[in-house]
Amino acid sequence: MSDAAEHPQIRAHREVVERLWTEPVLDLCADELPVPDDATVLSAESRCGAVLLRWLQNLPSATRMMALDSSGPMLDEARSRIDEDEQQRIYFVQQRVGSLTYADGVFDGAVCFHGIVTSRQASEGLGELSRVISENGKVVACFPLMESFSEFYDLLDEALRACGLEDVLLRLDELRDNLLSPARIATIASQAGLDGVEISELNWEVAFSNGREYLYSPLIQETFFPHWIGAIRSSERDDVLAYISDAIDTYWDEQMLTTEVRAALLVAEKGGG
Repeated sequence: MSDAAEHPQIRAHREVVERLWTEPVLDLCADELPVPDDATVLSAESRCGAVLLRWLQNLPSATRMMALDSSGPMLDEARSRIDEDEQQRIYFVQQRVGSLTYADGVFDGAVCFHGIVTSRQASEGLGELSRVISENGKVVACFPLMESFSEFYDLLDEALRACGLEDVLLRLDELRDNLLSPARIATIASQAGLDGVEISELNWEVAFSNGREYLYSPLIQETFFPHWIGAIRSSERDDVLAYISDAIDTYWDEQMLTTEVRAALLVAEKGGG
């Protein structure tokens, strides 16, 4: 790893999120990545570069790439993983998918596998991707679904009741309504102006050795978990998390907690007119 990889967030992403999220997604959908020739493509929320490395394997040599991420250190890490020859056709820019500064219709393909978890983020992100894609350009994006880590909902419900926080359950129901489902993604994509929308569901298993590893996994932290915890008052958060961690260790009794990640893969085009 580069010196930048010593940054805790970067190390966590490369060692955990890439292994448990990015690589499984790429293994399941690499054939869908757009490969226009002599064109310009966009990688949104590129993180530490795993998507770039896989995409470059099949991308025609005459095609240029704009690699974006909201984190400057992660972009630096991504750049360090690309060899010098390939760097000549990749431009690294700190920018987030929900607020792009590019003109309409300038990219011939776009990919986004991170950074979109809620309906609002999907609406903003897909709206921007649709705007900057040229006519007949291809968009490929992947989103974690609300059905991921299904046992967490029961554990959180139990913890809130045990801690006397039944009122928080109402706020959690509101937050859950803002998470993503395949039908909701399809609707948002169509509203964003994308055509030929195809949604396929992906799923794979991940395992954790104990409650703390589960709760504080960078993968969990990067998906829906922050939205749940945001509904709990900070003064009560530690008690809730401690209860969930202890419950996992008790129920699984030193066994690996194996759970399922569910994701939705969106493949669509920008129609004419």
